[in-house]
Amino acid sequence: MNSNAPAAGAEKQSANFSVSSRKIVAESADVQVKEFLLGPGEEVPWHHHSAVFDVFYCLAGSLTVERTDVFSGERLADLVLQVGDSAKVEPGTAHRPFNGGATQCRFLLVQGVGTYDFLRFTPS
Repeated sequence: MNSNAPAAGAEKQSANFSVSSRKIVAESADVQVKEFLLGPGEEVPWHHHSAVFDVFYCLAGSLTVERTDVFSGERLADLVLQVGDSAKVEPGTAHRPFNGGATQCRFLLVQGVGTYDFLRFTPS
């Protein structure tokens, strides 16, 4: 076990953004599982990943994920997840998960398989 890794369920904010809560559920060299809590209006800013995909599982409230193809700039349909819904965002797709609702949104994020990166993106 890596003694530098946070304990499962430990709060760990990102260096790139801050939200109500971001907890590490599981973490290895090529897979990460995190639980997020977004208050009304909170977001994870626009970004994409070079190699890893994101799978979102909505646990409470409603989660919207805006998407844009990084290479063509084409806007893709928003993913709107309700409790029990899940959706996958492929590498090369810029995305912005946000809570557009009036109550808190809680979701699980599975990221893998490969080296994680967070590349900022500005949609046109």
